[in-house]
Amino acid sequence: MTALAHGVGSSSDLPLPLDLVLQAGAATVVVSFLISALWWRKPRLAGGVPRTARTAGWLPVLRWLVLALTVYLVGNALLGPAGETNPAAHAVFVWLWVGLVPVSAVFGPVWRAVNPLRTLFRVLRLPASGLRPGGGAGVWPAAAWLLLFVWFELVAPGRADPRLIGWGLISYGVVQLGMAALRGEEWFARGDCFEVYSELAGRLSPVRWRGLLRGLAVPLSSTASSVSAVGLAALVAVWWGSTVVDSAFGSPWWAGFVQRAGHPAWWATGALVLICLGVLVAVRKTAGGLDVTASLIPIAVGYTLAHYLSLLIVEGPRGVLLLVQQWGLASEARWDVVPIPAVIAGVQVGLILAGHVAGVIVAHDAALEAGVRAPAKQAVAGVARAAERGTAGVGLDDEALAAADADLRDSGRGAAKADLEGSGRAERPMLATLAEEFPLVLFMIGCTWAGLFLLFVR
Repeated sequence: MTALAHGVGSSSDLPLPLDLVLQAGAATVVVSFLISALWWRKPRLAGGVPRTARTAGWLPVLRWLVLALTVYLVGNALLGPAGETNPAAHAVFVWLWVGLVPVSAVFGPVWRAVNPLRTLFRVLRLPASGLRPGGGAGVWPAAAWLLLFVWFELVAPGRADPRLIGWGLISYGVVQLGMAALRGEEWFARGDCFEVYSELAGRLSPVRWRGLLRGLAVPLSSTASSVSAVGLAALVAVWWGSTVVDSAFGSPWWAGFVQRAGHPAWWATGALVLICLGVLVAVRKTAGGLDVTASLIPIAVGYTLAHYLSLLIVEGPRGVLLLVQQWGLASEARWDVVPIPAVIAGVQVGLILAGHVAGVIVAHDAALEAGVRAPAKQAVAGVARAAERGTAGVGLDDEALAAADADLRDSGRGAAKADLEGSGRAERPMLATLAEEFPLVLFMIGCTWAGLFLLFVR
C-alpha cells in the first residue's frame, strides 16, 4: 500500500532556507536553556497530581465498542479484501501508531482505559493476579515489542498486506494474553507496548494532569529499580529513534546507498537497531547520573506529530471511509485532501521546536530537583558511615549494630529533611546550573538538528 508512504513537505517547502531553520532550531534550544537558568532557579514541576475522571457511565460502553471494532478489523484483515480497500493498514499504522499520540497527549493514557486485550482478559475471567506474579523485567518487554512493531512498520516485506497484519495482530494478542494470565492483568502496563506508549504520551495531557508539564516530573515507573528506569529509556529511544530512522530511509542518500549495496532489509534492520541503541546510550550517559528520559517524551511527541502530520491528515479519514464503505455507507464520499506543503512544513518546524523547548524545561527542572536532593542523600550517607565507625569499636553484636544504624539513618533523614525545609529549596547559582547542563544542551541541539535535517532532506 504505497498510499501509506508518509511525508508531505521537503526543504523546498520551508518558509526559510534549511540552514537558517537549523540555526533557528539550535538557537531556540540555547535560548531556552539560558532563560530557564536565569528565571527558573528552583524546581517547580514536582507534586503533579492526576485528575480523576467520572467514567462509570460511558467507559464500559467504549471498551466494548473498541473490542468489537478490533475483532472486526482483525477478522476483516484475514477474510476481507486483500488489496488497498482493506482498512487494516490504516487501523494499525495510522489510527493506532500515529493517532494514539495526539489523543493520549490531550486526554491521557487512553489505551490503558480501552485496551481491547484488557477487556478480553476480563471477559475470559483469567486470574487477575496471575498464575505466577512477578515484574522483574520492568517495561523491557514493552520496549522489545515496540522495536519489533517499528521493524514491521518500516522494514518488513509485505507489511501493508492485510493478511500479514491480521496474523501479526492475532499473534501479538495471544502472546500478551498468555503473559497476562501468567503475570496478572498488570502485565499490560509493562508488556503491552501500546499501553506504555500511550502512558508516556499521556504525561503531557492537560486533561489528565494538574499543571502544565507536571505529569513529566512524576516518576515514570511505579518502582524505582534501575531495570525499570533503563527499560523506560529504551522504550523512548525506540519510539524517537524509529521516527528518525524513518526520516533517514526517505532521504536520497539512503536510497542510493541501498541501491548500491543491495539487501535493503538487512541494512534497514541494522540501521534501526543501531540508531535506537545510540539514542538509548545518549539518554543514559549524556547527563551523567541524571535520568532525562522524561525530557525526551515531549521531543518524541513533537517529532512524531511533525513526521506523520500529513499521513494523519490524509490517510486517517481515508481509512474511516474504507471501513464504512465496506458496510455500504457513504459510497460516494471521497477524501482527496491535499495539504499545502508550505503550511505543513511550518507546522512541522513549530511542533519540533515546541517539543524541544518543553524537553529543555523538564530536563532543567529535573536537574534542579536532583541538585536539591543530593545534600540530603549525602547527609544520610555520612550519618550511616559515622554509625559504622562509632559502633564497630565497642564490640556490639550484629543486631545491635543494625539497630543503631537504622536509628542514625532515621535521624540523618530527619536532619536532611529539616535542612531542606529550612533552606526553602534554595536557588542554585546560574553558572553552576549552566555548567552541569551543558552536555545536555549539546545533546538537545543534536536532536533538534537531526530532527529538522532528516525531516526535510528528501
